[in-house]
Amino acid sequence: MKVYLIAIINILLFAGCTKSDSFGERPLIQDPIEIDIDNDGTADFKTEFVQPYFSGPDEVRLTGFVGNFVGYGQNQILQNEEENYLFLRDLEKIEESVVEPLFWTNISSPVRIISITTNSEGEWPTEWDINSDTEHSSYFLGLKIIVDNDFQLGWVEIEINTDNGLVSIVDKGIL
Repeated sequence: MKVYLIAIINILLFAGCTKSDSFGERPLIQDPIEIDIDNDGTADFKTEFVQPYFSGPDEVRLTGFVGNFVGYGQNQILQNEEENYLFLRDLEKIEESVVEPLFWTNISSPVRIISITTNSEGEWPTEWDINSDTEHSSYFLGLKIIVDNDFQLGWVEIEINTDNGLVSIVDKGIL
């Protein structure tokens, strides 16, 4: 009887350790980062994290966090209707007038740059998902800063740590 009991305890301990190694704990969330692209003393964009709820299959409630890139006022972001938001690799594509599949959009709705979601058992994955079709060491966003009836084109380069979800600003500028 003792042998069976010890075997069962070992199996439970092993299964418990395997489960905790496979999934992470609830992630810590980064404070917003305000970004002044044109260095005029006023933030033009920011990163922020929100916690929406997702509906999964069979009425399973999933929870997660989304890291967004948000513009202030009428500022815009360059998007590509055929790719995820973090598509830009060539800053020469940032122009006042762009052709399909590129388009400028007012980002009063936040642009998702990173996210993490629990699985159907409520367990957190160990890595965040970057909203890009390709993996890079850093990502670029094309930006249009609009003040009154004047605008400037700019860009921001960000790094995203998939282990902890931290977003950092590498560089930024006006074209």
